[in-house]
Amino acid sequence: MSNRTNKITVLLLIALFAISCKKEIVKDVPTVPKDSVTVAETIQDPEQEEKEIVGEKIQLPDGNRDFLKKLIYDEIAYEKYSNLQVTKSPYRVTFDNDGDSYTISFSIIKKFDFNKDGIMDYVINRNSEGMLGGSANSNQEYLYYIMKDETNYSEYHSILGYAPFSYNIIDKAIFVNDKFKIDITQNFRSYDPDNLESASLSFVYKNGNVYEETYLSDCKLAKLKSKTIFKDIPEIEKRVRSIEMHNYTETIEETFKNGDTIITANLEGCDNLILTFEKKYKISKNQIITAEFKKNAGIQFLKFLSKSTQFLKEATIAERYYSQKPVTDKFIETIRGYSFRILIERDSQYKKEIRLLFQITVLDNPNQLENWAVTTRQKN
Repeated sequence: MSNRTNKITVLLLIALFAISCKKEIVKDVPTVPKDSVTVAETIQDPEQEEKEIVGEKIQLPDGNRDFLKKLIYDEIAYEKYSNLQVTKSPYRVTFDNDGDSYTISFSIIKKFDFNKDGIMDYVINRNSEGMLGGSANSNQEYLYYIMKDETNYSEYHSILGYAPFSYNIIDKAIFVNDKFKIDITQNFRSYDPDNLESASLSFVYKNGNVYEETYLSDCKLAKLKSKTIFKDIPEIEKRVRSIEMHNYTETIEETFKNGDTIITANLEGCDNLILTFEKKYKISKNQIITAEFKKNAGIQFLKFLSKSTQFLKEATIAERYYSQKPVTDKFIETIRGYSFRILIERDSQYKKEIRLLFQITVLDNPNQLENWAVTTRQKN
């Protein structure tokens, strides 16, 4: 055999050996799942899954469009966790919680452009499973996220599926086109377990909120002309409309801020209007909370509400009563069709702050004084 032939033979053997090695290397490299967490997002090797991890808040890399990852990372924040799984749905994270461990999971049950703005919205099933200790970590809810872009939302609405002492338990939940259909039963921990009632309900996103459809057809408050509590004044920092998670009525929450004075206002109900105003402001630490102080502060607050909100009549009725009577923390039910009270106290933690609470219910339907009666829209 010639030297040239020998050289060619040696080169062929070297090439075959190199190709063989290359094939083995490619074969041994693990395939990265399509939506797996990159090293930049979190370090979570198999050997670390059972090890408690704590550190800086996990951040999504720029351009990541996985909304479930954002939700689960926001849930973690700066908390310690022992296991994180974000490679397949449902995404889940486990918190040791000093021996009272629990796991939170997220999965998408509906993607739909509910508000027709060209951006896909989500309905998420959030489930927490764990010990039913003092923290009661076992609960489940359906979360509507109306998105303003691919990873940030502009609206958030919660429908409670289950909690240890919730009023209702959702037994079945499905989407029919854009309508969310559920079957519910009274929670055996909150009602007589031998006489539990059930009902079927339907939810729809409409005009900037999630509604249970019988609320729109059967509740007097659905006919309110204004969807605000305060008038259009510059001190309003926040207006949020949503859905009450237990009886599925519309809720409105607003925040007024002027200097160190903050007023939080809430409205809800079906046939009966339920209004709450909580005012916090600073006073001298040496101020004595006398009966005269309560009367003056209460009447001044009611005068402000009658002038600044859509509920002149309700605030005026309470103001007229307290102009003749002392302000106590007891509910006043001597005026037909109304129940109200004013509570004034020094904040237990911040001694220089006063908490003034005004609550009033307008009773148009005495058969809707309990959650299930409101949920099923019972009439007179």
